[in-house]
Amino acid sequence: MKKHLAIAAVAVMISASLTTQVFAANSFSDINSLSSKTQIEALQQLGIIKGVSDTSFNPEDKLTAAQGISLIVRATQISLAAIDFSTAPTADGFYKKVSNDAWYAQDFIIAHYNGLDIPADIDPNQPLTKEQFTHYLVQALELTGQYPTIKMFIPIEDEKDITVDYQGTIQRALLYKIVSLDESGKFDPSHLLTRAEAAAILFDAHSFIEAHKDNVTPEEPEAKS
Repeated sequence: MKKHLAIAAVAVMISASLTTQVFAANSFSDINSLSSKTQIEALQQLGIIKGVSDTSFNPEDKLTAAQGISLIVRATQISLAAIDFSTAPTADGFYKKVSNDAWYAQDFIIAHYNGLDIPADIDPNQPLTKEQFTHYLVQALELTGQYPTIKMFIPIEDEKDITVDYQGTIQRALLYKIVSLDESGKFDPSHLLTRAEAAAILFDAHSFIEAHKDNVTPEEPEAKS
């Protein structure tokens, strides 16, 4: 009960912070039974999450790479603002399977130039695993500021199943409390996230950024060429 009240309180604070723009969003009709309903609605009000229609979110659908990267870019507000280009970049110049006229192409360009570790052969239509989404999200989150963390190692029962290059970002995600282990202490890195599960993680990441934004200095992205 306390956790639900805390989530509701944070959602109210986020919604109340919208002083410059009001999003007239209808509530999704297919999320009423979800434990993450409040988080999804808060992110919808912020314009971060969009449905497959005005009233449907399809919470149990698997989160595709296209959806996941776009959500991360919108939630962290990373951009190309500090980068000068002699010619406009194209997504298909960096990613083998991302068409430059796709709706998500600009988000992939933003992710690339902000140094997110996204493979060139990523398939935007394939679902993201929990470890992939967490890895990309933490990289983007850390571009929004220098966040203090406790110098500690959190034991993960299935650590051997986590991609080696992702272990550091997943450890920090646990310390930031934007993801958690299950009751048996496992992370389940290969789990294919649903849209609802990704929304809950994204909400905690956005809340983390908002809670610390007055006390951090934004990082300059180590842009890729």
